[in-house]
Amino acid sequence: MSYSYNPQYAYSPYSPQPSSFGSSASYFSPKQRLNTLFTVHAGFSIVIGILGYLFPRMAGVFFLTENNREYAVARAILRPYCSLILAQGLMIWRARKIHDGEIKRAFVQAYFVCFLLSTISLMLEHIQNSGVLSGKFFGTLKILAMIALTVGYGWFTFFQPPSVFSGLGTTRSHFQ
Repeated sequence: MSYSYNPQYAYSPYSPQPSSFGSSASYFSPKQRLNTLFTVHAGFSIVIGILGYLFPRMAGVFFLTENNREYAVARAILRPYCSLILAQGLMIWRARKIHDGEIKRAFVQAYFVCFLLSTISLMLEHIQNSGVLSGKFFGTLKILAMIALTVGYGWFTFFQPPSVFSGLGTTRSHFQ
């Protein structure tokens, strides 16, 4: 057996080396876009869920309460709501590792409907200007974030080719 020198495989300090941190381009490749959306969505949901549950007064950034009774009502609604936000953040974080395309498609379609209706309701409250929804920087940022999530999940619902969802799964037996 003879070995020959191939300069393609030779080490050079000037040749590009693979990064141990990965490439940012890999997060935006066609196969990774959905997982990137899931990762960003899950991260923000987990943080917002924890902070909202532990510190319900932080909701004053988005909603205006005029007295202690209104704050108590808001707290009674916000803690369970933030628990749901935290739980769905954990679900979507775990869903990144699901290989069944139909389950991922169900997540995408459900979140599209959820964020579309949430965006519409927040925009209507903002337009009505009834004094409940704060229209300051963070209130506007919340609406923009909801629009971004609606557009992100809408993209995968309507425009992404079926190849993103099909072929993800491998047939496995429950007994293996």
